[in-house]
Order: sequence, then structure tokens, then C-alpha cells
Amino acid sequence: MSYSILVRDLAREPGGAPKLLAYDIHDRSAAETLVSVIATSYRDHGFNPATRVHWFRHEGGVREIFTWPRQ
Repeated sequence: MSYSILVRDLAREPGGAPKLLAYDIHDRSAAETLVSVIATSYRDHGFNPATRVHWFRHEGGVREIFTWPRQ
């Protein structure tokens, strides 16, 4: 199985389709690590344990970043 990394801009696309950031990652742990590293590279960031989705604030908007498929 391969994994992708998706980003959704909550201000511009609430409930809309996320944008593909990376794909064909063959290790779930590596994909999750990349998501975490990207999110934490922003000063204002967090993690929602209920949905297992990371988020970060960029250019005045909040973005969610996550792996797909989620497990």
C-alpha cells in the first residue's frame, strides 16, 4: 500500500477537496512523520487527536495536513 499527503485550506475550502502534496510513499510511518515535520515547521500548529489530523496557520488561514488513507 502507498500513502499520500493532503493539505486542505479551511478558510478557502471548508469541506472541499484537499490538495495533493505528496504521493507514492510506501511506509505509513514515514508519511506520518513527514506530516508532523511539515506542520511543526510553522510557529502556530497543532494536532487534533480525535481526527488524527495536524493543522498549521499560514498566511492568515488554517490548513489541515494529513495522510491518506488514514488508519
